[in-house]
Amino acid sequence: MYERLCRAAADDDALLDLAATAPPSQPAPNLLLGAVHDLLLSGVDHQLADFYPTCADDPADPTERDPFPAFEAFCRDHREAIRERLGDRLVQTNDVGRSAVLYPAFARVAGADGGPLALVELGASAGLNLLWDRYRYEFDERVVGDSDSPVCIETTVRDGTPPLPDEPPTVAERWGVDLNPLDVTGDADARWLRALVLPNQHRRHERLAAALDLAADDPPELVAGDAAEVLPDRLGDAPTDATLVVFSTIALYQFPDEAVTAVRETLAEASHDRPVHWLSGDPATPPSDPTYRHVRFEDGTAETAEIAEFEAYGSWLSWLA
Repeated sequence: MYERLCRAAADDDALLDLAATAPPSQPAPNLLLGAVHDLLLSGVDHQLADFYPTCADDPADPTERDPFPAFEAFCRDHREAIRERLGDRLVQTNDVGRSAVLYPAFARVAGADGGPLALVELGASAGLNLLWDRYRYEFDERVVGDSDSPVCIETTVRDGTPPLPDEPPTVAERWGVDLNPLDVTGDADARWLRALVLPNQHRRHERLAAALDLAADDPPELVAGDAAEVLPDRLGDAPTDATLVVFSTIALYQFPDEAVTAVRETLAEASHDRPVHWLSGDPATPPSDPTYRHVRFEDGTAETAEIAEFEAYGSWLSWLA
């Protein structure tokens, strides 16, 4: 359905004009589709809802009935509400399936430097991946993490042998930074996260709902701001007996080049006081099937290793380290 909508919208001047109001740093198609989905999830009554599995019990088949006329009419009828979302919202997909690469990555760091972890997430969205140690993981036949968790992440290991301890490393401190942090206890922000998930991906919707419920009981600490500006003042506050780890899942591709450079320089400077680990999807690779890397800074010097490749929502993992 989304493919049909986007191909048709690409030839519609009015829709192109609407989508162009998205910020330059944002993927406009994702933001437009998310804005429409968000309005439908909020209860707006329109024939377009007939095509959305999240809104209709028996959704119409887009290969048998063209969804674009209804989509075009919806965007025309609700143009201002959509424009408002394009101006206020960001593509902040907070899929906990991405924690599938965090579990072995944090185990690698803990195994090398020891001690509990002090975690800082860049581009944290609602901070659901900050709670990675509260989830159950099924790596093929291997079950690790919190076996009683309502959030289950199922991942196929395609290659390599990732470190998968039965119990996750201890976390001494955790917080995240985002330009526009989302509140897991707020209905509007939780709905926006749902709106960014494709309507037919039932498993991801179920997993997101479980993660939101879990996070609402003990929300992670989130700081609003630019990572390059926030980090210098906050990194020195990490517990001295903890291993400092700054990480992101799939976020750096939205950072301007100068922002990535500024983060790198900040971490290198901080490593004169203590080793600093930087885990991230490589900003030079596409968001789909990204490469995950580990940079260890000490005394300003960096050692970089590509440690994994993984499917963007955690369905598979190839361990390279």
